[in-house]
Amino acid sequence: MSKLLFCCVFILLTSCNLTDKKEKVYKGYTIYGALPNTSNSALVYLINEQNKKIDSSKVINNTFHFKGFVALPTLHQLQLRNQRKKHTIILENTKYTVVLGDDNTFVSGGDLNTKQLAFNNLQSNLNTKKLDVLDAFMSGEIQLDSLQNAVNKIEIDQKELTTEYIISNADNLLSATLFSTTQHFNLKELKDLLSNTAVAKATVLKSVLTKEIKKLQKITDDALAKKAIVVEANAKKKYRKPAIMFSGDGINRELISLKSIIKGKKIVLIDFWASWCGPCRVVTPRVKQLYDRYKNKGFTILTVSEDKTREAWKKGIEQDKMLSWHHIFDDFGRISSMYGVKAIPYMVLIDGNGGIIKEKISVTELEYQLQKLL
Repeated sequence: MSKLLFCCVFILLTSCNLTDKKEKVYKGYTIYGALPNTSNSALVYLINEQNKKIDSSKVINNTFHFKGFVALPTLHQLQLRNQRKKHTIILENTKYTVVLGDDNTFVSGGDLNTKQLAFNNLQSNLNTKKLDVLDAFMSGEIQLDSLQNAVNKIEIDQKELTTEYIISNADNLLSATLFSTTQHFNLKELKDLLSNTAVAKATVLKSVLTKEIKKLQKITDDALAKKAIVVEANAKKKYRKPAIMFSGDGINRELISLKSIIKGKKIVLIDFWASWCGPCRVVTPRVKQLYDRYKNKGFTILTVSEDKTREAWKKGIEQDKMLSWHHIFDDFGRISSMYGVKAIPYMVLIDGNGGIIKEKISVTELEYQLQKLL
């Protein structure tokens, strides 16, 4: 936060203390705000959870002020006129200090708001740890298995933090608000969460969880129903958009073509990959597991490297132990441009006739398709 921003907060807090001495005890909410980088002609709106502007305050000497009453703690937003950005505030009948900066928003006050900030800081620390681990892998300080173990541990910590936060705030809006912005719970985890005593007594959160469980249960039931139908439908030949055929240099500079790889195979995965791509290498172990499981059933892989040098390409293949399948070096992005690849990892699944089964396929979807088709 800049020195100007700190000065604004200090002046704001000082003015709040002076006001307290003059005013009688007020049972509603008061918001004392500052905008370090705006003109005095600006206007700030207070917006309720229905996205309606319920109040406005003119900025005078770079400060603004709101006063009102809420029956229950609710999510509100502050928005500067002629700006799209909105700043969230969990509004209770108490005093708040707010500084709306260009990059950061400072909100002080309110029990629920304080709890939310504490949770956000803990989540931010875990995300920083994840980035540090990825940086260590990219610089060669740790190997791929160490990267995976570290990332898995951090993701477990994130899940435990979120679960603990939801349960500890089951009786207020924070739990339902947080849950609506996190979609990392599977069906079993949701049912376990709902069975918690504190959660079971929380009407709003219980309703949110029940709705999500019903939605995921339907997805699961539909998937099982489709899998049963697929046995019959798979017998019928489907028309698929033909994949673009290409060829390129292999590891030993031999010419390799997609057409020759498809021959005699039932399913082929085209994996656009690079040794510098952290996310690509994180999923490699799962891809290897699927390859080992289905390679004798007509499945193979062609990895198209987007590395800048052949040395980095070959080193990455050896480190990830990917020598069991086919590799092509994509000189100057020639092949990736044919498939419209803008970012990697990017995988395309095709059948033995060269028809595209699925473009931009995830590892989870890849496993499902292999189970279904092989």
